[in-house]
Amino acid sequence: MSTLDDTVHRVATPDTLAREFHRLPGTLACAARARGLLGRFLHRLGRTDLADSAQLVVSELVANAVEHGLPPVDLTMTWLTDGHPTLRVDVCDHGLSGALPAVQTPADEAESGRGLLLVEHVTDRWGVAPHPVTGTHAWAELRTA
Repeated sequence: MSTLDDTVHRVATPDTLAREFHRLPGTLACAARARGLLGRFLHRLGRTDLADSAQLVVSELVANAVEHGLPPVDLTMTWLTDGHPTLRVDVCDHGLSGALPAVQTPADEAESGRGLLLVEHVTDRWGVAPHPVTGTHAWAELRTA
């Protein structure tokens, strides 16, 4: 599957069972598309038990990339098999602002600002850093039970 807005590469390495790369156009619809891509990725692996948490995480990371970065948005999903089986999601935008997102504590009545707080609570590990070539690189890992 390949379109102008979505490039797919499937690769496996010794410590991974599966890896997919998708280049998304950086539009508002990207978060929904990322949820669907991740859901199908987990379905193929037989790990739909992680779908709800993983789709929340990918939705938040992609939405941040769309809102605060520049298109395109690169999404990489990796199923790591070295040690404890883990789903890793990497999202890179192409904005070179240098401003990194951070967990916020919004006011109770605030309508936004809770995305990374949710990511922090449902993942085993996550982080964000400047990407040396593109813009911002956010990642998250969810381990299996």
